[in-house]
Amino acid sequence: MLELITLADGTAAPRLAQTRPDPARLASYWEQLTHAMAVMAGMGVTHGDLSAYNLLAADDRLVIIDVPQAVDIVANPQGLNFLARDCRNACAWFRSRGWDRDPDQLLAELVAQAW
Repeated sequence: MLELITLADGTAAPRLAQTRPDPARLASYWEQLTHAMAVMAGMGVTHGDLSAYNLLAADDRLVIIDVPQAVDIVANPQGLNFLARDCRNACAWFRSRGWDRDPDQLLAELVAQAW
């Protein structure tokens, strides 16, 4: 199902890459993203191409897009590599905005959710 994700004013939500969130919103986005990644890992999948270009910033809400390409982290021989790349990409974008997080720590937390 396709859905147009909009801001409160009715305009289309921008990709996260196009935004400059303040520190409070950045922290909220991080919490939302890592929670979503943990839920997906708990289901045995990862996005596979997660970046600030596949996230929409809809005011206070972060929306993951392009999910149909999700990768099975157990059955796919490269599954853990995709998960690790998703962690690196997410952490790199947030780090560039002053929210420094360790991609290896995030990966360890997500792997724990998967098994």
